[in-house]
Amino acid sequence: MADLCAEIAHLKRVNEDLELALLTSNEHSDLLQDHLYRASQSLAAEVRERQVVEDKMQKLLQAITREKGDLEILVQILIDQGDASAAEGEKARIDSLTLIPNRRRFDEYVSHEWMRHRRLQQPVSLLICDVDHFKLFNDHYGHQSGDDCLRAVARVINNSVRRSGDLVARYGGEEFGVILPGTDLAGALQTAEEVRAAVMSAAIPHARSPVCRVVSLSIGAASQTPPLEMDLDVQVLIEEADRALYLAKRSGRNCVGNRQRGE
Repeated sequence: MADLCAEIAHLKRVNEDLELALLTSNEHSDLLQDHLYRASQSLAAEVRERQVVEDKMQKLLQAITREKGDLEILVQILIDQGDASAAEGEKARIDSLTLIPNRRRFDEYVSHEWMRHRRLQQPVSLLICDVDHFKLFNDHYGHQSGDDCLRAVARVINNSVRRSGDLVARYGGEEFGVILPGTDLAGALQTAEEVRAAVMSAAIPHARSPVCRVVSLSIGAASQTPPLEMDLDVQVLIEEADRALYLAKRSGRNCVGNRQRGE
């Protein structure tokens, strides 16, 4: 009888342990389900948040792409406008008749070279070339032939001055200017003689010229190393070349004049 009571008591304890274990298991199951639910909700929220961020990034990328395209178009427009402006600026510095640089370009370039050679303390030279008795040429052959003559003379002078830094420009009317950077008077005189001879060799007829039967040039040559005094500008070089041209004309034309030779 005692054994039976003990067995019953043991079975009761086992049953209680099982009930407790089952209860604990159910509680763990509820906790696990709750944890899984919260994790699922958190994951879903994170996915939604990432989707929102991705959508925003996609829209931002599209906006940047559009703006990049607009910017590229704008840059191209500015480049085209810049090219057009540069072309117009260059065109404004070309003589329409002879297609060589005009007086505006001459003035800019001679001033620039004067300032540059002042810093370098090197000589810069200038030739002023005048077509001899051009009025008589126009009167005899007509203005159309006169224009053809100026174009031909411009071409000959331009071809005779071969250094890249030199500039040949139409100075005005039948006059042409030649700027020779880094050139002393001896070099200027040599270039002037080559230009004069080349125009003679072109053999452009000039039946009314008292000098010779073809178009010729009188050339004034000047060279200076710009002084350091800032109050002396390039005009002193231009005036010297003008005086040298006067000397060439006074000496009978078709020659090169310079202050050393004439004074």
